[in-house]
Amino acid sequence: MSKPVYALLQVKVKDREKLAAYVQGHLPSFIQYGGELVLRGEGLAPVAGDWLPELFVVHRWPDEEAFRKWHDSPEYRPWRELRDEACEIIITLTTALC
Repeated sequence: MSKPVYALLQVKVKDREKLAAYVQGHLPSFIQYGGELVLRGEGLAPVAGDWLPELFVVHRWPDEEAFRKWHDSPEYRPWRELRDEACEIIITLTTALC
């Protein structure tokens, strides 16, 4: 049985209008491939260290294969291109330990 995977997205916004269009537009493909939005946070307040993304997002996926199929899918491709115009992004995949 495969384990759920979480995509951790650290985002620096370049264009808020494009990002808003991306957020609305990519949702059908995101849902189609099994993605779930777990958290979208802005205004983070660091407690220790200097990690401070402008925007932090967490997705939950059935498994890594589902995430990669979505991320490389023809349905998502135009939205991924818009995302890259709208922001700088770092995506990390992980499984939960608890």
